Amino acid sequence: MKKGNLHNINDPGFKTPENYFESFEENFMKKLEGTESIPNLNDPGFTVPKDYFNLVDDEIFNKLNKDDTPVISLNSRKPVYYIAGIAASIVLILAIFINKPFGDEISVEMVEAYLEDRDLSSYELAELLLDSDLLEEDFVITETSFEEDNLESYLLENSEIELIIE
Repeated sequence: MKKGNLHNINDPGFKTPENYFESFEENFMKKLEGTESIPNLNDPGFTVPKDYFNLVDDEIFNKLNKDDTPVISLNSRKPVYYIAGIAASIVLILAIFINKPFGDEISVEMVEAYLEDRDLSSYELAELLLDSDLLEEDFVITETSFEEDNLESYLLENSEIELIIE
């Protein structure tokens, strides 16, 4: 039968005898009233040994009390604990010896070089200074005491006068 012709089948294929559901209960009750539960059965085929139910408890307890073979667990967790401990100690040793603290500290020159490379405008720099902790209580502006004569002699020796005048 092809798959395409399945929608054309009108007959389900199953039939019940006439008046089956109406007479089912009567036929069922007649079979229950009979003396033999299974007709033509003389010997059930199964027998229970003599004193089986009296002796079965003792036999079971005797078999349970025998401890001849040792029990070996197949899912032992000791090797897993040993391997995990070794792995953790290796990671700890590597973390101690590889991650040494850096000896270099950030110097003022590094910060100045970084800010110069960024080409920040004075407004952007002011915003950074406002947001930072530099304006907290710990920030101290050091004042230097230059004498005018020393400053004037330095400028005359190290700069061009035309640039200063402009």
